Amino acid sequence: MMKIGIMGGTFNPIHNAHLLMAEEARKQYELDEIWFMPSQNPPHKKKEDLVSKEHRKRMICHAISGNPHFSFSDLELQRQGTTYTSDTLEKIEKEMPKAKIYFILGGDSLYEIESWHKPEYVMKHCHILVAGREDAAGEHLKKKADELKKKYQARISFIQMPLLDISSSNIRTQLQKKELVSYQVPDVVMRYIHFHGLYGYDKAVFAKQPSQQEIMNYLQATLRPKRFRHTLGVAFTAANLAEVHDVDKETAYLAGLLHDCAKFYEKEEQILLCEQFGIPLTEIERKNPALIHGKLGKYMAKNRYLVKNEEILSAIRYHTTGHPAMTELEKIIYLADYIEPGRKMDCKPHSLKKVRQACFANLDLGMRYTLENCISYLKQQNQPIDSVTLETYEFYKKGEAL
Repeated sequence: MMKIGIMGGTFNPIHNAHLLMAEEARKQYELDEIWFMPSQNPPHKKKEDLVSKEHRKRMICHAISGNPHFSFSDLELQRQGTTYTSDTLEKIEKEMPKAKIYFILGGDSLYEIESWHKPEYVMKHCHILVAGREDAAGEHLKKKADELKKKYQARISFIQMPLLDISSSNIRTQLQKKELVSYQVPDVVMRYIHFHGLYGYDKAVFAKQPSQQEIMNYLQATLRPKRFRHTLGVAFTAANLAEVHDVDKETAYLAGLLHDCAKFYEKEEQILLCEQFGIPLTEIERKNPALIHGKLGKYMAKNRYLVKNEEILSAIRYHTTGHPAMTELEKIIYLADYIEPGRKMDCKPHSLKKVRQACFANLDLGMRYTLENCISYLKQQNQPIDSVTLETYEFYKKGEAL
């Protein structure tokens, strides 16, 4: 029988006490998985200082990415209206009838549980794990647990862990006052808050172009973990292609690092930001926002990361569509995005192995093979093809640059 622990709450923001509580619960009660499940619209929380669900989701994913037993669940974010724990437990029970559910709580939440929607259902359908305390407040908490056990036949156990005086509300207050919250939130979450200017914290503004390490830190804090791994793969591949084709490796690596720097925005957000920044969009780009992040990425690289090298900016701009007669760096970034080591796709008409070999042998041949594969895929999926991509394909198909 699978034993699943659920960490619920707003996670506004997630902090180190959440992570420690979850890990201690997992170890002490031999849980198979811990699901971090943020609420969409919790009934007991004030809404005015609640950041968007997308921000909370991304902070959670960054914070838990290093623990293979932790996973993110959007079960409550998917629901409209007020989200109730009783509804969540009912849904899990229907989908996973053989699973044993443990609901992980902070001590304060145990005092509030009787005010929850259908508290008797909640306490009947899960085993409650509460963060314990070894002081007078802890004794009072145990008495409350005993009352609930008698009244509801509840299964309540305690998690033994150090007392950490950390709360999301205090963190928000400290950030608004420009105070340090070091050691309260994971570094990657703090960088995310800084980059986006959440909770009244100053948005990251660089006085000069940040170092390669600083750029990597902020990319790791803003991109989803899978996207960040892809980014590193592109940068690595771009540097290798540059060395083979006599292009500056450092320039190619930086362009590879920043090629997807706008990917942390959702598709609709990208459209709105392009309108805000005066970036023109074609009708096809509006219908297929996956094409937009190249244009927006160029803007971000120039205005947020202070990149002045126009060749790098152009390589970021055209890494999704390409264009006829591309520079060597532009081709390198376009191709590195397609062939980086993390790619495992079944390509047609040219295998990924064949495309990779072509890219290292001749960039223009690599462009032709890659474009043929991309256009073949888009046609197969009945997706619109950008006119610039078609023009680029015609250029390299004719071998004008070979």
